[in-house]
Amino acid sequence: MGAEIGILRAEARRIVAAGLAASAAGEAVLRTLLTGPVAAPGPGGRRFIFAAGRFAREMALAARGHLGPCETLIVTDPVAARPVEGARVLAAGWPDPDPAGLRAAEAAEAALARLGPEDAALVLLSAGAARMLPAPAGAATLADLSAVEGLMRGAGAGADEVLLVRQQLSRLEGGGLAALLAGSRVTALAVADAEGGADPRRLAGGMFAPPLGSRVTARALLELYGLWERLPVRVLDRLAAPVPAAREGARPRLRVVASNALAVSAMADCGVRAVARPLQGMPEEIVHELFALAAGVGPGAGCTFGLESTPQGALLPGPETDAPVGGTGVAALTLRAPLVAGAARPRHADLGLRFAMLARDRRLAGPWVLLLTASDGGGAAGLAPGVVVDSDTLEELGAAGIDAEEARSRGRAAEVLEWIGAVYRSGPTGTDVGDLAVFLRG
Repeated sequence: MGAEIGILRAEARRIVAAGLAASAAGEAVLRTLLTGPVAAPGPGGRRFIFAAGRFAREMALAARGHLGPCETLIVTDPVAARPVEGARVLAAGWPDPDPAGLRAAEAAEAALARLGPEDAALVLLSAGAARMLPAPAGAATLADLSAVEGLMRGAGAGADEVLLVRQQLSRLEGGGLAALLAGSRVTALAVADAEGGADPRRLAGGMFAPPLGSRVTARALLELYGLWERLPVRVLDRLAAPVPAAREGARPRLRVVASNALAVSAMADCGVRAVARPLQGMPEEIVHELFALAAGVGPGAGCTFGLESTPQGALLPGPETDAPVGGTGVAALTLRAPLVAGAARPRHADLGLRFAMLARDRRLAGPWVLLLTASDGGGAAGLAPGVVVDSDTLEELGAAGIDAEEARSRGRAAEVLEWIGAVYRSGPTGTDVGDLAVFLRG
């Protein structure tokens, strides 16, 4: 690896680090509390903090550090559920809801229902909050919710369709939490996640937004997929029941304090230009469009843009189990959603190798570096979150006796890139706002 490529790699890491720092959950909460208005208790009132999600602990600690000790309820995943002095910390299942999550949802509802007119609540939501707070409505059970979701996914329903139905079966999703807090003194902050993005209708199951559809629409969807007759009777009863009257009072609105877009903006602040046109399509299409954009980046130029997620199951070839494999101009690119949590490295490795081979075939002038990474630090599986390829990558693979195209077609892009040390490790990030990437050209 040449000295100039080494410099470019270091610059790529610096730019990505800026994006990760800007989207870290705890820092984002503190930054917002320092600069924005926060609902304050009235005369004789008290303050209450409720935090839920994978980064609930960091967000609550940041808030308590700024606002001072107060009653606090934290709901997070079992790994993150470490004690916080003066706070109640509950562990709940993630990514699969469990009975502990049922109890956590009930505890949250009870605590929020006790708020008086002079009390002030700070609600902090992050990735996984909806899964950690399953709240089946009516007589429906957690098993009923799981059954409906399983049936819909098995029938090929999309994520928004599943969410639309799920919102009609939840006390909290689809605006349920906002309705519970209607008329109260509330500040609601959220960190966007890779799945729902920054859209309040999808973020945390849409707890602070109107539902994606009505019960009539939910029934129509279930009938369209031929599932209506297969649903548990309690679900049928819930969807047939009339919608109750809304609670009076203004509903609090959710403010997104960290997102992929904000991370990209922070990366652009490192000296790159933003292009607001996301890339879409299958991997081949994405890589060809990426090449066209990269080819237009001259020495000393820079740009930043987004990439929409591609369909799961269509991105990577299936790995084979036989035939072991042996042997200062900048631009920034952002990928807004990883394939699945913990699977970021294989996805990025596939795209990275595709780009390196296309750059070779089209004779893209070097030196250049492309760093692609998830923002979650590697996910629950503990994988390296990203990869970094450059204009020397294919030569390094060849020197190791590795055929890049064969390795990629066998689903071993991640394996061979790790073999030559072309992986990127950010360490813990305290966020998961989707994928980030940087293209640098010397």
